Amino acid sequence: MAVSWIPDGMGETETFTLSSGEDEWPGSRPVDWAVAGESLRRAHERLRELPVRRIVAAVDAVAERWAERDFPHRRRVVADAAGVTGMSEETVDRALDAELGNLRAGSLLAALERELGDPEVLDGFRGGTRAIGPRVTVAVFSGNVPGLPARSLVRALLVKSALIAKIPAKEPNFTAAFLRSLHEVEPVLADAVLATYWSRDDDTTLSAALAQADAVVAYGSDQACAAIRARVAPHQVYEEHGHKLSFGIVSDAYSRLHGPAEVARRIAADCSDFDQHACLSPQVYLVDRRHARAVAEHVADAMRRAAADCPPGTVGDQDATVLQHRRIVAEWRAASSATGEVWAADGLEWTVVLDDTLLPLSGAGNRVARIVAVPDVATAVDLMRPYAKHLQNVGLGAVGEEFWRTAEDLARLGASRIAAPGEMSRAGLEWRHDGQPRIAGLVRWCDVEKHPESVATAG
Repeated sequence: MAVSWIPDGMGETETFTLSSGEDEWPGSRPVDWAVAGESLRRAHERLRELPVRRIVAAVDAVAERWAERDFPHRRRVVADAAGVTGMSEETVDRALDAELGNLRAGSLLAALERELGDPEVLDGFRGGTRAIGPRVTVAVFSGNVPGLPARSLVRALLVKSALIAKIPAKEPNFTAAFLRSLHEVEPVLADAVLATYWSRDDDTTLSAALAQADAVVAYGSDQACAAIRARVAPHQVYEEHGHKLSFGIVSDAYSRLHGPAEVARRIAADCSDFDQHACLSPQVYLVDRRHARAVAEHVADAMRRAAADCPPGTVGDQDATVLQHRRIVAEWRAASSATGEVWAADGLEWTVVLDDTLLPLSGAGNRVARIVAVPDVATAVDLMRPYAKHLQNVGLGAVGEEFWRTAEDLARLGASRIAAPGEMSRAGLEWRHDGQPRIAGLVRWCDVEKHPESVATAG
C-alpha cells in the first residue's frame, strides 16, 4: 500500500519508492508544489467552515476505530512498523495505544481549553477575541515512536490548518493509513492534508514545500532541525522538537513508601516502553544510595518480566555493537568497584547497571536501565545540570514538600514535564510539548477593543 496520501487537485505527481532494509513501498509527491500549495489553501477555506467541535468529534471517531487492535488499518501499520523498526508487534501496539489514546474527545477538548480558554474562538469571535490558524503548516516528522505524527497532525487540524506532512522513513506507513481512516469519517479533514516523502538531502523539494507554509513544525536531531530552522522565513511560525534527554529520580522517602519491588516495577516500565527509544524514556534513574542496590536487583527481575510480557524488538547490528560495548564498560567498572554490578539477559533483551557515577551518556535505548546511586535528591538534580539544554522529562519519585521543592528546581533547570515513575512515556495531549503551547503556538489572535460594539456584546 502507498505510503503517501495525495488528495485530489494537487496537480501532476511523480512516483518514488521508499526502502527500509528489505522492504519497499510505493509513493507519490507533487511535481509542482505551487499548484499543491494553492490546492491546500482552498482545502483550508473548506476546513474553516467546520466547527471545532465537529473536528474533535471526527478525530475522536477515528481514534475509537484505531483503539480496536483488530482494526484493519491498524493491523497493517503494526506489521509494517514492526518490520521497519525491529520492534515487536506488541511494543508497536502499545505505542499506538499510548499515542492514539490522546486523541479522544475528552483529551482534545481539555488541551484546547488549557491553551485557548474557549475552543470556539477558532470558529469566530468569542468575548471580543478570535484565534486564526495557519493556512498551511509543514510538519517534518521523525519515526522513533510509532504513531507520533498523529499529535502534530491533529493539532494542525484542530486550528483549521491544512498540512504538508513529510513522513518518517523509519515508520512510513502510519500517517497515510491514519488519513485514509480519517477520510472515511470526515473527508474535509483528510483532504486538507498532503502526506509524502522526500530524502534528507533533497533540498529542492524541502524548499518548495516550505514555500507554501505559514507555519513549520520540525522533529529530529539537533542537526536536522537546524537545517530546517535556517530555511524558515521571518513570517513563518516555527516549532521544533530536537534532541531531548530524560531522567528519573527516586528519593529515600519514596522508596520507603512504596518498597523496592514496586519502585523497580515502575522503573522497568519506563525503561521498557517503546524499547526505550522515545525522548520521554529515561537515560538514567538516580536513586537514593540507601536503596539503590535493592532497587537495582528488583529492576533486573522486573525487566525480565517486562520482556516476557512485551517482547523487545530485534536490535540492529550497529546498535548491538554499541550495546555490547556499553555492557563491557559497565562490567569493567563493576569489577573495579565495591558497589557496582551488572545484570543482563543472555541475549540483548535487557540490561541493568548499578553504578555510583553518572558517566557521559553514550548510546540510548534497547531496554538499558542504569541505576546510579546518589546521596540525596539535591545531588541528583545537580548531576543533571550539564544536560539542562536537552532536558525534557523527569520521572520524579518524591513525596510531600520534597516533591514540590525538587519539581521547582527541575522546572528552573529546564524540564518541561514531571511525571510519576512508571508514567514517563505516557505524555498526555495537555502537556505543553517541550515547554511550549503547541496549539496556541500555531494561532494568530485578533482582539476587538475600545469599540462600542464590543461593549454592547459584553453587556
